[in-house]
This record gives sequence, structure tokens and C-alpha cells, in this order.
Amino acid sequence: MKLSVMAALLCLSFSAPAVADNRTVDYAYALCSVVDNTGLASAPCEVSGWNQSVTATIDMNSGEARKLCTQVAGLMASKGAHFDSGWTFQIKSPYSGDNSIAYCNLPR
Repeated sequence: MKLSVMAALLCLSFSAPAVADNRTVDYAYALCSVVDNTGLASAPCEVSGWNQSVTATIDMNSGEARKLCTQVAGLMASKGAHFDSGWTFQIKSPYSGDNSIAYCNLPR
């Protein structure tokens, strides 16, 4: 249930930001904003330029997280968001500590 709600909200909420100096960072923060606005995250979404990652903490199992990760990456591509090489979307559980339960590459 959470997976379908999150995917639907992301699909309805995300629009690629206007042209900017560093689109990757803009896209990363836009993705985090959408994740935070779903109300399903257990902690604020984080963007790390150093780690080239967008990290969401959501209470779901690893199977659901892998499916959501793939859906989010596909959604970002379909909305025209393209990231610099090496950027990932990571999902953590509130119970996984610093460990991701799923991750996927964001579209180039």
C-alpha cells in the first residue's frame, strides 16, 4: 500500500526545475522535497553532493524499497531529470541504522 501511495504522490508532485547552473543538485533537492511532502518518510530526506546520493528514510521492507527505487528512477527520467554520473537514490528503513535497504542509479 505504501509503495503505491508513494509512487502516485511522486508522479503527481514532481516537475523538473527550471534551467539552473547545476541541474543535478536542483533535481536532487526537488526529489527530496517530493519525498518529504508525501508524509510517508520517517526522517527528512537528505542530499549529499559528497556521496552523490539522495537518501530517503521510509518504513518499508527491502522488497518494497527496491520496487520504489526503480519506480522513482523511472519517474525522474520520464520527467526529464538527468543527473551527473554516479548519483544514486537510496532508501533506508528507520530500523536499518546507516545501512540502505535499497538503492538505484538516478538517470543520466
